[in-house]
Amino acid sequence: MSNLADSAEAAANGQAVILRGRAALPPEDAAVDDDFDVGAVEARGYWEGVWLRLRRDKLALAGGVFIVLLFVTAFAGAPLASHFLGHGPNEPFLVSGGLDADQLPAGPWTHVGKLTENGELEQQLFVLGSDSTLARDEFLRLLYGAQVSLEVGVGATLLSLLLGSIAGAAAGFYRGWADTTISRLVDLTMAFPYLLFVITLAGTLGTRLNHVTFGFLGEGVVTLVLVFGLLGWFYSARVMRSVALSIREKEFIEAARMVGASNRRIIRSHVFPHLVGPLIVLATLNVAAFILAEAGLSFLGLGIQLPTASWGNLLADAPQYYTSRPLLMVWPGVALLLTTLAFNLLGDGLRDAFDPRGSR
Repeated sequence: MSNLADSAEAAANGQAVILRGRAALPPEDAAVDDDFDVGAVEARGYWEGVWLRLRRDKLALAGGVFIVLLFVTAFAGAPLASHFLGHGPNEPFLVSGGLDADQLPAGPWTHVGKLTENGELEQQLFVLGSDSTLARDEFLRLLYGAQVSLEVGVGATLLSLLLGSIAGAAAGFYRGWADTTISRLVDLTMAFPYLLFVITLAGTLGTRLNHVTFGFLGEGVVTLVLVFGLLGWFYSARVMRSVALSIREKEFIEAARMVGASNRRIIRSHVFPHLVGPLIVLATLNVAAFILAEAGLSFLGLGIQLPTASWGNLLADAPQYYTSRPLLMVWPGVALLLTTLAFNLLGDGLRDAFDPRGSR
């Protein structure tokens, strides 16, 4: 009982000392001390922290805004522009003003005639002039070409990331023979020149799958998605393998094993959620790379075939008029430049937002 009494007395004395110390503080310091006593620090979630870091990167935000506007313009603006202009992107105007007196493509903001059912010529506006082959509307072909380029870029990215994430996660988590087999397959794929493989496979498939559109894709898009997706999965597989190798040694993975969770459930519930950040970063960078690859193949005549418009075949037709109509090379070139720059800026910003330590 005496020990309890002594402890109570010491506690009372300590509390009295604290109260005397706070009473001796200036009023403003005492107020600050009160704020520390009653204030609560609100914890930030993972995605909230990512957004706060991304919001500080103005270039990444500008790239994201441009990408959103590009998708809206390509998939919503192109049909609206075709409706209000009164003609489609593949409609030729060879004999009604689409070519000038020297048989050169019409310049920007030119009015051409369209023969109606009544036999009259209805004036049509060509905002960016006509293209270099059949005097078609360059503005509409640029918009519809954006659709094709984005479809190829997004489709090939989804396919390559799907294959790469599954293979990489399995290799990094299971190790052993699965890791050895997948890693040697990745090494074998990377040993061959990527561009040569793409050209060979695209030339072998040819136009066999061009009419497979699923009702909403452009002709030839499925072919390029398969070519790029099947030959571009190895880089994402290596990234996902390295992430899975580090995750499998974490404490929460060991805890899941201790409670009897199966490997499939651990991969689905614990490994894959931690791959979302790297997957988003890889997706933005891969879309830009695949858009450039599509433009390159179409420029060589192995990608999107005419009359379907793409930025690559618009560039392929333009050099024959580079002295008389240089703007025919400028429009698709600037579109490619701005699009790839926007995706790369967004990808760099997301990488720094998901891994702030890597940007220091």
